[in-house]
Amino acid sequence: MHGASTSRAVAAVLLALAAACAHEAPLVSRPPGAPRSVVVRNVRVFDAPRATLAEGLRDVLVRDGRIDAVGPPGLPARDIPEIDGRGGTLLPGLVDVHTHTGSSSYPPWRVVFPDVAENLAAFLYAGVTTVLDLGNLTPEVFRERSRVATGAHLGPRLYAAGPVFTAPGGHPAEVLRAWLPWYLRWYVLPRATREVAAPDHARRAIDALLPERPDVLKLAIDAGTGKVPCLARETIAAITAAGHAAGVRSIAHIGSSAEAIDAVRGGVDALAHAPWREELSAEAVRVIAAARVPVVVTLAVWDLAGTPRTRASDFLPIEREVARADLVAALLAPAPALDEATGAFVRAAAAAHDARRANVAKLRAAGVPVLAGSDACNPGDLPGAGLHLELTKLVEAGLTPGEALRAATWENARFIGGEGADFGEIAGGKRADLVLVDGNPVDDIGELGRIAQVVLGGAVLTRRTHPE
Repeated sequence: MHGASTSRAVAAVLLALAAACAHEAPLVSRPPGAPRSVVVRNVRVFDAPRATLAEGLRDVLVRDGRIDAVGPPGLPARDIPEIDGRGGTLLPGLVDVHTHTGSSSYPPWRVVFPDVAENLAAFLYAGVTTVLDLGNLTPEVFRERSRVATGAHLGPRLYAAGPVFTAPGGHPAEVLRAWLPWYLRWYVLPRATREVAAPDHARRAIDALLPERPDVLKLAIDAGTGKVPCLARETIAAITAAGHAAGVRSIAHIGSSAEAIDAVRGGVDALAHAPWREELSAEAVRVIAAARVPVVVTLAVWDLAGTPRTRASDFLPIEREVARADLVAALLAPAPALDEATGAFVRAAAAAHDARRANVAKLRAAGVPVLAGSDACNPGDLPGAGLHLELTKLVEAGLTPGEALRAATWENARFIGGEGADFGEIAGGKRADLVLVDGNPVDDIGELGRIAQVVLGGAVLTRRTHPE
């Protein structure tokens, strides 16, 4: 078959297989004709900018998808549906600024076609109402972004980078070539990556991508544990400059201090990871802090890579709620013999566990904004619930629960939407994306998983767990 015909045929097969994998009852649904107005009464409101709870109980009134008023109990709200929060905590919808919505959380040796609709539903189930996708098939992810925006598909508000810009043979192209079966490799690689060898090549690739209106540009600069090629600094600078000229910011995957320095000096606007395989050098901290570049530290994904879980009790309760039973079984099953490169990666991720915690402390001490991202859907890193796991690890690394929640709401919203972001905070005029929790996650981050209600654009969603 000709290339275009082959692509269409493979795409049809992938869609059919994904549909066959879909569960009958979605994790979340929006009742037909659901009103976009509601009043949530008797709640403790999380003040995201201050990372604390507002004093006393409050009522929050939503009209036509926007927060209309926040006031004392008894706020007038005629002919509007009510939710009695019973003293629970009301937070802005969570925001995850590092996701891959078109990937699978199964182990890489278990080929399972991603179910994008199920992934998006899982984010909502866990109270994640906005996501930034930092690497996905293109143009498919931009089409999904449009379907979510128009309401044709139910999902969190989706922002997307599209493909990952990398050196020829660089990350993640080398991983995709190693793990994807041959019948997927040729289809996925040119859609998930842009392998650019020089500045002119990069500029042409960006010119071709801009009609899709990417929300950010994603670069990968990570030599891994071996000799994986990396973008040269002049190519990094060409990518960031081309993006800035079009009003598009850039964010870089890095693995080391030297790579972080190259990325920041090359003009990136954020780092998608702190170094995963070593402790930040003093020079790297100075460079990042001087440029005021925020960092998505992503502790959980590297912990899972280095130390896979071995018991069902290793999963958070909310992870068990969103995960299929066969996914949990696959993640708990012993791994097959790993090739040399993968084994080296796993050992490096495990060895740097404490270094990654030290990186959080160094960034905080230097005043670097710490953002919250899960890197779902990587193996074992579940959509939605993965952000809950990330927040528990940020707290273990020294953030207060309030600071972790601020990162996952207000800070992340400002990164995506700027100083005037209309989400990430419970205040008049903001988007009515809300999460009602039975408990107080500002005191105990573990209580974040006790979700009672999720509100998306003023509509109260129906939540279900997976059948056993």
